[in-house]
Amino acid sequence: MYTPKPTKLGHLVLKVKDVQASVKFYQEVVGLSVSDWIDDRMVFMRSSSDHHDLALLQLPPDQIANQDPLQSRIEHFSYHVESIDEIKKIAQMLQQRGIEIDRGVGRHGPGDNTFIVFRDPDGNNVEFYSDMLQITDQAPYEASVWDGKEMATFDQWDLKEFLVEPPERIKAIIK
Repeated sequence: MYTPKPTKLGHLVLKVKDVQASVKFYQEVVGLSVSDWIDDRMVFMRSSSDHHDLALLQLPPDQIANQDPLQSRIEHFSYHVESIDEIKKIAQMLQQRGIEIDRGVGRHGPGDNTFIVFRDPDGNNVEFYSDMLQITDQAPYEASVWDGKEMATFDQWDLKEFLVEPPERIKAIIK
């Protein structure tokens, strides 16, 4: 059976209580740069040429009030693989093994990366991604705000390559 060959730990998406305070912290204390926003509820930040290595997701008010301090605030973490072809092989392997796929195969708007997200045995979301936008002095990029209700923000391919129905939390955003 196929075994993926990740090349690096890619990025982490954290759920935060106050996205504005968190952006300020990660800019001023950690030294990250903002790459893009989705509305005013999700921000993509970078320390290198990858479009993002950290994303911060605003918790909704009802979740802030009911947040269990022992519950993880990690939405997902990711590993880079070399190509969309490898993502497709991974997707087939996940299906063969009966591993729960949360979302994908798709291509995000912010970062322009392909992706598949699945669950580990503890229910954590793990993502494999490829082809992320690179931001360098030779290839500068201006941060923008993506519309969270637009399908192209979530998946530029309009769910045509998705192997599963998108989760309800995603459907609610892009209706």
